Amino acid sequence: MYEINQSSRPNNEMSKVVEQGLALLQTHDRALASAFLVRRGIPFSVIVRVLSDPPERRRTARARSLERPEWKA
Repeated sequence: MYEINQSSRPNNEMSKVVEQGLALLQTHDRALASAFLVRRGIPFSVIVRVLSDPPERRRTARARSLERPEWKA
């Protein structure tokens, strides 16, 4: 599995694998791209995000958290 450091640059190796998965999505289908990413150890949350809405894949974790704030009681 990949360790994700959310305070700095994205993991370059994981980024390359995700790009390969997106290429499979364009040339084949979502099932093949998903299977490829799973086999390469990409976290499920990343797979769902990038294959569901490829243009949104570059948003930072901070930007995503601002859209869905966690309210503390």
